[in-house]
Amino acid sequence: MNNRQQLRDQLQLMIGKAFRSIAAAHRNVEEGDYDFASSRAYYAAFYAMEAVLLTKELSYSKHTGVISAFNQHFVKTDIFPKEFSKSISRLFRERQTGDYDFDLSIDEKDAKEDARIAEKIVNTIIQYLEQNGYR
Repeated sequence: MNNRQQLRDQLQLMIGKAFRSIAAAHRNVEEGDYDFASSRAYYAAFYAMEAVLLTKELSYSKHTGVISAFNQHFVKTDIFPKEFSKSISRLFRERQTGDYDFDLSIDEKDAKEDARIAEKIVNTIIQYLEQNGYR
């Protein structure tokens, strides 16, 4: 197996995890668990960002590194729309609230919007991967 095929296989696993996270976000919304829905929505986008960064042989150990590099290599270069930067910041903030705040909570409307945003980001990244021969 060559390096290109290994990369494709790894990307497939990462995108698969992104899809599972979106599905979990939708299930969490249906169950009324909005904090965890927002967290899963963020992780869906996060896994997809990690995948697309891997196509440039970039990998980071911190969430902020992934977000910063994604903005630098894909948003600022107009590969993905500028709105993604704001959307990803929102998802990151909501995940922080959902995972770590005990006195704040995500409501249904925000959780649904987070899942919608994440789905859009994941689908756009998949489209990019397909157009560039990675899927």
